[in-house]
Parts: sequence; C-alpha cells; structure tokens
Amino acid sequence: MTERELRSLIDGSKKDGFRSLFQQYHGYVYAIVWNHISSIGTHEDADECVGDIFTDIFLHFDRIEEGRRQSYVRTVAKRKAIDCFRRLTAKPPAASLDEEGAEQATLDSGVEQDYDRAALRHILLDKIKLLGEPDTTIVMMKYYYDCKSDEIAKVVHINQAAVRQRLHRAMKRLQELLSDEDISL
Repeated sequence: MTERELRSLIDGSKKDGFRSLFQQYHGYVYAIVWNHISSIGTHEDADECVGDIFTDIFLHFDRIEEGRRQSYVRTVAKRKAIDCFRRLTAKPPAASLDEEGAEQATLDSGVEQDYDRAALRHILLDKIKLLGEPDTTIVMMKYYYDCKSDEIAKVVHINQAAVRQRLHRAMKRLQELLSDEDISL
C-alpha cells in the first residue's frame, strides 16, 4: 500500500488505516525489537515493546513527513527497542543462592506482586482496546502518556469538551468491563 493510499484510508477510517499500517509493518518492527532484546528478553517483552512502538506511531502519525514513513517506523522501533533493552538489563542479576536463601529472596523480592501487577496491566490493556477508537487512544494518551485534553483533541480531531466527555464515558465502560473480571479501579 502506498503512503498516499494509507493516508487516505486513515482519513476515512482511523481504525482501518491503523490496522493496515500495523499489518504492513508488524513483522518488520518485531524483527527490529527481537534483534535488540533476544539475548535478555522474552517474546512477551518483545510484544509489549512492539505495542509501545505502534502506540507511538499512531499518536504521532500526522507528524510523519510524506515519503518518510518507513524510516520513521524504523527509527521509532530502534529507539524503543534500545529503551526496552536498557530497561531489561537494569534489573539486578540473580545471585546464586542455596535453597533456603532462594526461597527467602523470592519472598522478599515480591515476585508474586510483580507477576500480579503484570497480569493486571495486560488485562487492563486488553479491556482498554475493547473500548474502540477514539476512546482507546483518548484513555491511553490521558493515563499512559499524561497528555492534556487539548493535546488529545489535536490527535483524535475532536474538541476538548468532547475529549473530556468521551474520557468520562470510556472510564465508566472500562469499569464495567473490569467488573466482569472482578477487578475494580
């Protein structure tokens, strides 16, 4: 798909346009990420990084100069993959311990809490995606990227009051979706 075709598809339907962009570049982006983190990360780490990359691309798509889409995607992917690698290597390495010491270290480090937080984060992201566009983008920009209503309004092409109203309604729907999983905000 050419850049002009993609831009016109996005102008007509952001959901279809971004889905097409994702399908076109997913393998390329995943390969870049995996090449950077395969020595230390897992496939789940790579998937999370790829999600962050596409979120960034979607949020800043209007800023991409015509004819520069692939280089922009490559640059964002490399930078985010490097950030992911740094984040993964920043974790302290596990020291060799005897069986009793290992059990105590596990209890002290809060491994279960980390796992629970990660599982909750994945459930939350899945439920946010179910909100549909532009609500997913609005919630992500507000709570993950700490953007103000005027910044969000520019990206989703609606006025600030509509952003606040959609955010309010999206949060109510998100609470309902989470209550189905016995999770409360």
